[in-house]
Amino acid sequence: MVASTLFFDKMPQNKLLYLTASGVGMLTIGLIIVSFKLYDFSVKNNELKDKITLEKSIHQNQISEILKRYDSVNRNYSDGVSLVKKSATVRKVAPSGQLNFRKGKNTTAKEVEKKLSACNINARGVRLISRDVVETCVSSKIDQVRIRFTLEENRDLESGNKEIAIQIINPKKRLLALKGKSETQLVKEVYYDRLNTDACVFIDLYQHQLIVGDYKINLVHNGEVIGSTNFRVN
Repeated sequence: MVASTLFFDKMPQNKLLYLTASGVGMLTIGLIIVSFKLYDFSVKNNELKDKITLEKSIHQNQISEILKRYDSVNRNYSDGVSLVKKSATVRKVAPSGQLNFRKGKNTTAKEVEKKLSACNINARGVRLISRDVVETCVSSKIDQVRIRFTLEENRDLESGNKEIAIQIINPKKRLLALKGKSETQLVKEVYYDRLNTDACVFIDLYQHQLIVGDYKINLVHNGEVIGSTNFRVN
């Protein structure tokens, strides 16, 4: 009977200890959760502060850049106004010699516009085999040089036959005699209609002893070189 009484007396104490331990455990878990949330809030708060600081810095830079551009535009505008005023003043007091100089420049520009010019110039050594034209760069096999070029469009020129003189300069800087003993250029006629005009001419070279090196070809019209190119002989 005494043992039974002691057992029943101890039961409330064990229950109290259990409840106390459970309460402490729950409190500990609660503190951990609260601490974690506080830490997470602190991290997010710091990130938000950094983001706000970065955006503020970006906005300040953008405002500074806008102000710089405004100052630059304003300065350029002021310089332009000053230049216009200065130009207007110079025009009012320009001497007759300066006006004559401008007329001379305009005349020179018109003369340049009326000059014939050539582009897409291409020269190749060729060999004639029956009716075929075969390209070659071997000196002993070259019979002719084929020159292709385009006379550029120019509406300021008159249409009609244009004389194109062709000069060939060997690697020793000497002009080849292309017709007889005294001629150093061969003249070809090309019909020109003021549009882009393609032309192709052949020049005999079999009578020459060709040397290895780069040959230069000049296209000449009215005493002026209107285009040049090179071709190689091996």
